[in-house]
Order: sequence, then C-alpha cells, then structure tokens
Amino acid sequence: MSIVGGFSPTGLGRVACIAALLLYSCGSDRNAGDRVVAEAYGEKLYWSDLRPVIPVGTAREDSVAMARRFLENWARDRVMLHKAEENLDQSQLNVEAQLKDYRESLINFAYEQALVEQNLDTVVTDEAVKDYYEKNLANFQLKDNIVRVRWFKLRNDDKKLMQRVEELWRSTDDGDRSKLEVLLAQRGSTIVDSRGDWVPFMELQQQVPLHPDNPTDWLQGRGKVTVSENGVTWFVNFIDHQLKDSTSPLELVAPQVRSILINQRKLRLVERLREELYNDAVSKKDVVIP
Repeated sequence: MSIVGGFSPTGLGRVACIAALLLYSCGSDRNAGDRVVAEAYGEKLYWSDLRPVIPVGTAREDSVAMARRFLENWARDRVMLHKAEENLDQSQLNVEAQLKDYRESLINFAYEQALVEQNLDTVVTDEAVKDYYEKNLANFQLKDNIVRVRWFKLRNDDKKLMQRVEELWRSTDDGDRSKLEVLLAQRGSTIVDSRGDWVPFMELQQQVPLHPDNPTDWLQGRGKVTVSENGVTWFVNFIDHQLKDSTSPLELVAPQVRSILINQRKLRLVERLREELYNDAVSKKDVVIP
C-alpha cells in the first residue's frame, strides 16, 4: 500500500500539498490530468476522488485535516477489505445474491411507500379510537403511577407570608385563588399546572422532593401536600391519579391507538394493492405460470 507521487500516509506537510492541489483544482475540470494519489493492493485513488472532500474556500489547516482523514480512512478500508477477501471462504464472499435480494427489496419498498402515500386514509375518528381501546384494554396497562397536578414553590423565610399563602392555597374560593396567583406573581413564583395532562409520578419527583416509601399506596386519597427542603416549600395539589398496572386513561394512549389503526390500514392496503397488481399482470399475460 502506498501514497503515489512521493507522498507518504503520515507526512503532514505532504498531505498539505495534496490539500493545496485540491483547492487549486476544485474550480477546474482536469479530467485529462487526473492523477493517482494513493494505491492499496492495486486499487487506485485519484485526485477526482479527493476533490469533493475539500469545499471551496476551506481554510488551509482545515483542508489539510480533511485530506489526511480521507486518505487514512480510504487506506484503512482497503486493508480491511483485502484481509477479509484473504480469509473468508467463498460462500461468505459471494454477496451477489444478497445484493440482488436487497436491491429488489429496496425498490419494492419504495414503490409500496409511494402507493401508500397516494391511497392511505389517515383520518381516524374518536369513535374508532375508543372502540379499539375498549376492545384491547389489556394492552394499555400503566408502567408507572401517573398524576394530574398543580404546584408551586416559595422560599419559606417569611413565616407570616407562608401562613397567608397556605390559607389562600387551601381555600376553595375562586377569589382567594386569584389573590394567590397575584401574590405569587409579585414574588416571581409561577404555578405549574398540568391539570390537562397526565404526568408520570417519577417525573414530578424530579421537580418536587416527594420521597414516599411506597408511591402507589401514598398516592391513594392524596389531595394537597406541602414539603420543605433547603429553605424552600413546595405546595402540591393532586387533582387526579392513576396507579401503576391499572389501565391507561384513553386520552393518554389515544395517539398510540391512532398509530396502531393507521398501521393496520397500511398493511391491509399494501396487501390489497399487491394482489391487484399481480392479478392485473396475470390478466395481461405479463406473468405466465405453466
């Protein structure tokens, strides 16, 4: 294996020369003068193979590094291929059939995808989602406790303020809720409200220092909870919860159900289209089976 024309694979200055020539030749069509710059086991690498590696305008140091990497990677690949061809038996080296099968699979898949894009109905009604969900409840078990929750945190160095905040927080009066929001806004504290979304309890624990020994038992019947740590108090209002190993709420798994239904349609569509294309080819005698 060698670098042709006086260049060695480890000579940084000589790689720089390659990069310089590359930069010079990027703007010209020198096909007639295309030179061999490296050779390994009889296989040759030409200037034209290197040109695309160095974009026009690349700084000299960068072009040197790019050229060096390309030459070394090319040489390493040739060494590995040569050793593989020396040591693998003939059955392992015969990849023609595999390549043919792979090519045909890629072409068939691309055509099927094009047909699907043209013909697949991706509209899934809420009724269809609910129907599939109710018929397959066993497939939608929760892997974690989930909660709907509303919480905020506040430094607890002002005891009088903390007492007032807790009074407003525990009140069921809408006016008190508004007063609490104004008070928190004045102190730069925001309320995290996930009443409209289910949140894994483990995810909530990453934001709020809740560490029950048995979360499944602890969550049952839980309403409003306060927890303090490092001079900060968290006020947590549990709106709803679903326990681990119970059935996932429909709204949580609805996107998954829609994907399942669309994929089922896709499989049926591909099967139908393949059959139609085959029957059409047989009727036209493009396919003849004696």
